[in-house]
Amino acid sequence: MSSESVSVAERSATGLRAPGGLPSLTDIPAAGAKAWRFLLSWSLGWLLVGFAVAVGITFSRQRYEDFVPLLVSSVLFAEVVGFNALVSARLVFPYYDRFPYALRLGLQVMTLAVGTVAGSLAVLVAELRFLIAQPRLFIVTIIINAVLSIFVGIGLHTYDRMRRQLEAQFRALRDKEALEREIEIAREVQFQLLPRTVPAVRGLELSGICLPAVGVGGDYYDYLPLPDERVGLVIADVSGKGIPAALLMAGLQASVRSLALPGIPPCEVNRRLNDMLHSTTSDARYATLFFALYDPHDRSLTYSNAGHFPPIHVCSTGAARLSQGGLPIGLMPGSLYGEGRRDLGLGDVLAMFTDGVIESPDASGEEFGEARLIEVISKRKGEPLPDIRDAVIDAIRSWSRGGTPHDDITLVLARTR
Repeated sequence: MSSESVSVAERSATGLRAPGGLPSLTDIPAAGAKAWRFLLSWSLGWLLVGFAVAVGITFSRQRYEDFVPLLVSSVLFAEVVGFNALVSARLVFPYYDRFPYALRLGLQVMTLAVGTVAGSLAVLVAELRFLIAQPRLFIVTIIINAVLSIFVGIGLHTYDRMRRQLEAQFRALRDKEALEREIEIAREVQFQLLPRTVPAVRGLELSGICLPAVGVGGDYYDYLPLPDERVGLVIADVSGKGIPAALLMAGLQASVRSLALPGIPPCEVNRRLNDMLHSTTSDARYATLFFALYDPHDRSLTYSNAGHFPPIHVCSTGAARLSQGGLPIGLMPGSLYGEGRRDLGLGDVLAMFTDGVIESPDASGEEFGEARLIEVISKRKGEPLPDIRDAVIDAIRSWSRGGTPHDDITLVLARTR
């Protein structure tokens, strides 16, 4: 690299230097530079105020010989008012914020009045001869300065408080928008983890939906086509809500897909999932999960339920719950899981769901319940499966009267044909 390019890089990295090697204003931290600019503007403003007062008093009385002492006194008095108000509002008043409003206001007035009187007395000592010649003028000036200092100091402190509140609200709004963007990204990623298409399974229709309660959630369902024409059906509910639950749900989805291999029964899949989840997460993290294998050759369903709400098999003779299994996965190491089997008749419907479906409350707190779920499915048993799914969701929303869901809602329907 040439010497010219190095010097340019150094100037861009360190900022321009003033002649003689002294640091320029660009070398001062932004906050410090802002404070110095404010202090300079404040000082110049009160210098102009003092000058204007002196000019006004002198020319109104047409006493040109008094101009110089009046100018000096007015500028000093203006500085007393300005710096007293500035120091009090910025350094002293914040200590009063813990007190009640009446006491705080009294302390602020007293601080400004005492500061103005003390500063004015110092000015009077510097202009002692003029004080002796114009005592009433100085007394009136001190009173005016005290009143002016009180208004300016309290006004400046009020402005500072409002500015800090607005800045805090702006930061909170910015953080909220950033969080909402992150949640939206997480929701999109989670949506991509759910089945995008329904696999073609001989003799079986499938339809599912997942509605997170807070943008992202811990509910999960999946279809796993296997080489032997069987299909794995999975539904799970991870403990907790929000992004932590969504992250665990993503890991669980990957684990299920890696373990659900041909020849491995559902009970063994749940056992391996339990050991894997328990060894990689804290004790407070667990999930309920239902895993089943549907065999189209004999319309049989072999399943293992790891603490999940029992899916419901709706058939011509009524409804049965599929509850054989064991504890939620990740709860205890070394857990073993049982296995159940159901033979599905033509036109039977299997409803797999999470607690957000049957525990959705109405205005009085009564839950939607399994009975209403079975009723909706039974009445519409011959309709297209997506229509039955939508009818259940509509019934839940009608039951809760459009209120905010208290939990994620996931529903998977399967029907033999």
